[in-house]
Amino acid sequence: MKYTQVKEVINDLGREKLEELIEEYGIDVVEGYVNEGYSLSDFEEAYQGKYDNDEDFVYQLCNDLYDLNEHKGEFHPFNYIDWERVTNDVMMDYFEVEGHYFRQL
Repeated sequence: MKYTQVKEVINDLGREKLEELIEEYGIDVVEGYVNEGYSLSDFEEAYQGKYDNDEDFVYQLCNDLYDLNEHKGEFHPFNYIDWERVTNDVMMDYFEVEGHYFRQL
């Protein structure tokens, strides 16, 4: 982050909160979030978790909403979802920084 960005963040959040975010998520993730143009005051609300790839993130998001595992192995429409297409559509509202996913607020 640039000096001016750090100064703004400290003024908005305070030094202690910035240090907590960096300790918990890492400087690369915090810096990447700011570089995407977002305010760190929204960081925790936007944060969705760490995943290996977009497909894993979207599958987990859908599973949290619809309990896809409940129908695993059964004939069910969820078994026929085009996950690549769903991932492309869902990722229009989310972004990734260093494997960490965020909702665009």
